[in-house]
Amino acid sequence: MKVNLFDFLMFVFTFFIAMGVFRSIRAKNKFAVGFGIISLAVFLFADGLIIYFATKGV
Repeated sequence: MKVNLFDFLMFVFTFFIAMGVFRSIRAKNKFAVGFGIISLAVFLFADGLIIYFATKGV
């Protein structure tokens, strides 16, 4: 299993996007919530791929 800096940064950015979505929900900013949810979905999918290929050993 080889984990590099990019993989770690993807998880950190996912965390920050999730925090931003929750803060946008509290601020009732609909555009920011929509944009954040789409971004969060893309980053969660990418994180899933990182975990899948890291554990598969490819």
